[in-house]
Amino acid sequence: MSDTPDPAPPTPRRLRVWQQNLNKSLQAQLDMLQSLKPHKYDLALIQEPYMDFRNKSRTNLRFTAVYPAQHDSDVDPQRSRSLILVNTHLPSSSWSIIPIPSPDITAVELRTPAGLLRIINVYNDCDHNDSL
Repeated sequence: MSDTPDPAPPTPRRLRVWQQNLNKSLQAQLDMLQSLKPHKYDLALIQEPYMDFRNKSRTNLRFTAVYPAQHDSDVDPQRSRSLILVNTHLPSSSWSIIPIPSPDITAVELRTPAGLLRIINVYNDCDHNDSL
Protein backbone atom coordinates (compact mmCIF):
# COMPACT_ATOMS: atom_id res chain seq x y z
CA MET A 1 0.00 0.00 0.00
CA SER A 2 1.34 3.37 -1.01
CA ASP A 3 1.40 6.46 1.18
CA THR A 4 1.00 8.60 -1.92
CA PRO A 5 -2.50 10.09 -2.13
CA ASP A 6 -4.52 9.56 -5.29
CA PRO A 7 -4.23 12.47 -7.68
CA ALA A 8 -7.14 14.88 -7.67
CA PRO A 9 -9.62 14.31 -10.49
CA PRO A 10 -9.38 16.86 -13.29
CA THR A 11 -11.55 19.93 -12.91
CA PRO A 12 -14.50 19.59 -15.28
CA ARG A 13 -14.71 22.20 -18.02
CA ARG A 14 -17.74 24.39 -17.52
CA LEU A 15 -19.89 25.89 -20.23
CA ARG A 16 -20.22 29.61 -19.60
CA VAL A 17 -23.30 31.29 -21.09
CA TRP A 18 -24.37 34.94 -21.30
CA GLN A 19 -28.12 35.51 -21.87
CA GLN A 20 -29.77 38.84 -22.56
CA ASN A 21 -32.76 40.48 -24.26
CA LEU A 22 -31.45 43.54 -26.12
CA ASN A 23 -34.85 45.00 -27.10
CA LYS A 24 -33.54 45.58 -30.68
CA SER A 25 -31.24 48.32 -29.37
CA LEU A 26 -27.94 48.99 -31.14
CA GLN A 27 -26.52 50.68 -28.03
CA ALA A 28 -27.52 47.74 -25.80
CA GLN A 29 -25.90 45.33 -28.28
CA LEU A 30 -22.66 47.34 -28.46
CA ASP A 31 -22.52 47.53 -24.64
CA MET A 32 -23.14 43.78 -24.39
CA LEU A 33 -20.41 43.01 -26.95
CA GLN A 34 -17.97 45.22 -25.03
CA SER A 35 -18.77 43.31 -21.81
CA LEU A 36 -18.76 39.86 -23.47
CA LYS A 37 -15.20 38.77 -22.63
CA PRO A 38 -14.08 35.81 -24.77
CA HIS A 39 -12.01 34.36 -21.91
CA LYS A 40 -15.13 34.33 -19.70
CA TYR A 41 -17.98 33.18 -21.99
CA ASP A 42 -18.43 30.35 -24.50
CA LEU A 43 -21.89 31.29 -25.77
CA ALA A 44 -24.16 34.31 -25.79
CA LEU A 45 -27.89 33.68 -26.13
CA ILE A 46 -29.58 36.86 -27.33
CA GLN A 47 -33.24 37.65 -27.68
CA GLU A 48 -34.38 40.61 -29.80
CA PRO A 49 -30.91 41.42 -31.18
CA TYR A 50 -30.28 44.61 -33.12
CA MET A 51 -30.51 44.05 -36.90
CA ASP A 52 -29.06 46.53 -39.39
CA PHE A 53 -30.37 47.49 -42.84
CA ARG A 54 -28.83 44.28 -44.28
CA ASN A 55 -30.73 42.22 -41.71
CA LYS A 56 -27.47 41.32 -39.94
CA SER A 57 -26.67 41.66 -36.27
CA ARG A 58 -23.46 42.90 -34.69
CA THR A 59 -20.80 40.65 -33.20
CA ASN A 60 -17.04 40.83 -32.73
CA LEU A 61 -14.06 38.87 -34.05
CA ARG A 62 -14.14 36.45 -31.11
CA PHE A 63 -17.69 35.18 -31.69
CA THR A 64 -19.53 33.59 -34.62
CA ALA A 65 -23.17 34.60 -35.14
CA VAL A 66 -25.72 31.79 -35.53
CA TYR A 67 -29.07 32.95 -36.89
CA PRO A 68 -32.38 31.05 -36.98
CA ALA A 69 -32.58 28.54 -39.85
CA GLN A 70 -34.80 30.68 -42.06
CA HIS A 71 -33.14 34.02 -41.30
CA ASP A 72 -32.89 36.23 -44.35
CA SER A 73 -34.84 33.82 -46.55
CA ASP A 74 -37.89 34.28 -48.72
CA VAL A 75 -39.58 31.38 -46.95
CA ASP A 76 -40.19 33.39 -43.76
CA PRO A 77 -39.40 37.11 -44.11
CA GLN A 78 -40.31 37.73 -40.45
CA ARG A 79 -37.55 39.42 -38.45
CA SER A 80 -35.35 37.06 -36.43
CA ARG A 81 -35.72 37.55 -32.69
CA SER A 82 -33.18 34.98 -31.52
CA LEU A 83 -29.41 34.79 -31.99
CA ILE A 84 -26.59 32.67 -30.60
CA LEU A 85 -22.98 33.87 -30.53
CA VAL A 86 -20.45 31.02 -30.36
CA ASN A 87 -16.94 31.76 -29.08
CA THR A 88 -14.33 31.12 -31.78
CA HIS A 89 -12.18 29.23 -29.24
CA LEU A 90 -14.70 26.37 -29.63
CA PRO A 91 -13.53 24.47 -32.73
CA SER A 92 -16.11 24.58 -35.51
CA SER A 93 -15.87 20.78 -35.63
CA SER A 94 -17.19 20.62 -32.04
CA TRP A 95 -20.56 22.26 -32.71
CA SER A 96 -23.26 22.40 -35.36
CA ILE A 97 -26.42 24.35 -36.05
CA ILE A 98 -29.75 22.64 -35.39
CA PRO A 99 -32.15 24.00 -38.05
CA ILE A 100 -35.49 24.96 -36.49
CA PRO A 101 -37.96 26.72 -38.81
CA SER A 102 -38.83 29.67 -36.57
CA PRO A 103 -37.47 33.23 -36.41
CA ASP A 104 -37.80 32.99 -32.61
CA ILE A 105 -35.64 29.89 -32.04
CA THR A 106 -31.93 29.33 -32.59
CA ALA A 107 -30.22 26.10 -31.60
CA VAL A 108 -26.77 24.53 -31.63
CA GLU A 109 -25.46 21.11 -30.69
CA LEU A 110 -22.11 20.85 -28.89
CA ARG A 111 -20.00 17.70 -28.88
CA THR A 112 -18.33 17.45 -25.48
CA PRO A 113 -16.34 14.71 -23.72
CA ALA A 114 -19.48 14.05 -21.67
CA GLY A 115 -21.66 13.67 -24.79
CA LEU A 116 -23.92 15.81 -26.94
CA LEU A 117 -25.39 18.99 -25.49
CA ARG A 118 -28.17 20.91 -27.21
CA ILE A 119 -28.50 24.61 -26.51
CA ILE A 120 -31.83 26.14 -27.57
CA ASN A 121 -32.40 29.89 -27.44
CA VAL A 122 -36.10 30.84 -27.52
CA TYR A 123 -37.66 34.28 -27.77
CA ASN A 124 -41.20 34.19 -26.39
CA ASP A 125 -43.19 37.41 -26.76
CA CYS A 126 -45.70 36.27 -24.09
CA ASP A 127 -48.68 36.88 -26.40
CA HIS A 128 -48.81 33.23 -27.47
CA ASN A 129 -47.04 29.89 -27.06
CA ASP A 130 -46.27 29.37 -30.77
CA SER A 131 -42.52 29.24 -30.13
CA LEU A 132 -42.93 26.44 -27.65
